[in-house]
Amino acid sequence: RGEMDAASGKDLRQKLDEKNYFIIDYAEKVAKKGIIDLPLLSGKRAKLTDISAFSWQLYTMLNAGLPLVNSLRTLSTQMEDAKWRSVVQTVLRRVEEGASFSEALREHPQFFSKLYIQMVAAGEVGGVLDEMIRRLAQYLEKQAEVQSNIRSALSYPIILLLACIGVAVFLVTFVLPRFMLVFEDLGTPVPGPTKFLLSVSTFIRTQWFLIIIVVFGIALLYKMTARTLMGRMMIDRYKLKIPVLGAVITKAIVSQFAHTLSILVSSGITILVALEVAMETIDNTVVIRMLKEVAGRVKEGRSIAQPLEDSKLFPQMVVNMINVGEETGALDKMLAKVADYYTREVDAIIRNFTKIIEPVLIVFMTVIVGFIAVSIFMPLTDIMQSM
Repeated sequence: RGEMDAASGKDLRQKLDEKNYFIIDYAEKVAKKGIIDLPLLSGKRAKLTDISAFSWQLYTMLNAGLPLVNSLRTLSTQMEDAKWRSVVQTVLRRVEEGASFSEALREHPQFFSKLYIQMVAAGEVGGVLDEMIRRLAQYLEKQAEVQSNIRSALSYPIILLLACIGVAVFLVTFVLPRFMLVFEDLGTPVPGPTKFLLSVSTFIRTQWFLIIIVVFGIALLYKMTARTLMGRMMIDRYKLKIPVLGAVITKAIVSQFAHTLSILVSSGITILVALEVAMETIDNTVVIRMLKEVAGRVKEGRSIAQPLEDSKLFPQMVVNMINVGEETGALDKMLAKVADYYTREVDAIIRNFTKIIEPVLIVFMTVIVGFIAVSIFMPLTDIMQSM
């Protein structure tokens, strides 16, 4: 009895046969009902930048004429990260035992996605493994760049907002109480704004543990909700409707889907398999459900353009370009153009968002800090006037 990762029943038999075991019976282990099997929830994956770097190094050696085994052996000695070195050594050992490169990679789903494995398998069959590795490296590098741009655009406003909150809390909880002692000693009447801030200060200083419990509870509730199918769909649907951010998410999904589908179709992978693999790169359950319906209709013999139009996720321009690509036999090129266009759109929105949000947050910080400062110094003004 036991568990083992395998690509198929045949692969499982071969693995156990190598260990001198004979299968009496086996069954595929399925995920628990109600839990979503997404990269976002199925454990920490390797960074795109690390996978891209590995791919570029492997492509360079393969393109120079080195055999795959020698290339992997060289990489295993050069890897500084212990986890990556262990993975490459395991892959090397499996290849030396006679397994294909794609089968060896399939045993490490946290490092290599279905997209990566399908592309490698296509490269092995077509005898163009180095070219497929190069395409993967470029694809991963582009995806990592998009993620980095989005992360950078969001990090600056978040830092400003946290700085504003930190300054406000410091003034309310440490500075204001010291001034209040002076006001009480002098018998100065306290204005309304100052009383309000004093109430906030007292609550924060006396009920800080309650605030921590509430914040922790909200985070825990969000995490538990996100792990259920209905909860995850509700969260993902809300994300798509958030002003500005929803547009960025939608365009980023369209760009990633088109780019992934383009690279798979151009590699000779069938459209149904390409759709299934492309869905694995998306972490929005609402979009995944739409694409599953698209794949089902394509399986019935329909073109991909009409189901995409009916899904309402893809703009009419995208649908028209895909339709032209299907009719002319250049679907991969049209998808690549769609991906490039929407990647530029996302970059433009992010740049504009950063330009707009910076002055807005500065004004917000000025108003908050200014209100606190005025509330503190209003009683001091009264004291100076009475003197």
